[in-house]
Amino acid sequence: MAVSSGGSGDLDWRKTIILRLQNRNKSQCSCFQDLISFHNRLFDSFNALRGENLQLTVQNEKVRQENFELQNRSGSGDGKPNEKIQALEQKLLHQQEELTELHRRKGENAQQLIDLNHKLQEKEKQLRAHEVSLADSVAVNSTLRAEIQMYQNNAKELENMNQMLKDEHQALHLAFVSLEEKLRKAQDENRSLVERLIRYKSKDADKMNEENENFVRKKQAKLQKELEEAAKDTRAISPDRLKDVGAGGAFFAASVPSRVLVKFDAHDGDVNAVKWSPVDRILATGGADRRVKLWDLSKGISS
Repeated sequence: MAVSSGGSGDLDWRKTIILRLQNRNKSQCSCFQDLISFHNRLFDSFNALRGENLQLTVQNEKVRQENFELQNRSGSGDGKPNEKIQALEQKLLHQQEELTELHRRKGENAQQLIDLNHKLQEKEKQLRAHEVSLADSVAVNSTLRAEIQMYQNNAKELENMNQMLKDEHQALHLAFVSLEEKLRKAQDENRSLVERLIRYKSKDADKMNEENENFVRKKQAKLQKELEEAAKDTRAISPDRLKDVGAGGAFFAASVPSRVLVKFDAHDGDVNAVKWSPVDRILATGGADRRVKLWDLSKGISS
């Protein structure tokens, strides 16, 4: 884990780590305090028993030496030395029993000491594992702090960008409102212009219809006048008025009819066009009702 040198931030960080390690050491050592005290007492007891064992060994050697001397003297003395020897032997036996008991207690204490050493080793392993875990946690904590700082910086940048976007949105909204107002005015002007154009077109159409009606009335009056004059004229047609009606050069005399031969109810309204068929007695008419009809003159019906 990299640590930068210098600065109050580094000192605070180091003090925090040291304080945490001290607190952790205190909290973990408190769990082993009884075990350590008991271990120390066992060592003290073991040392005391070893000293007592050494003293008893020395005393045992002295008693053996005295016993050996008494045995050497027992050949010439009375029964008192034998009693003394028996007392010494009993004392020696008692000391041997005590020595045996001390050895047994020594073995028990040694076994307890071994068990405590095993427990202490396990606790030390756990302590090392906790230290490694703590170091990993400190490293992860440092990494998380760096990530938090990075995320905070990103959040500030996003807030600034969001504020900028809000300002742009506000400006665009104002521009949009202004454009909507301009569009509404343009639509109103367009509607007004369309209404004016419709009025002008209506006036032009009325004027054109009036001119067409005047033209049609004049044409009908002229045609009616010509028909009336033609009906009154009963003179024979001069050779100058003959008409070529065939490809063979035959000429026929023609005259304006004096009466109506066939009457057709051709169209609803005026008849605007009349055309003869060149090959048959068929007449084509076109009227104001926008229809074209063919008439068979021999039968007087529409074909």
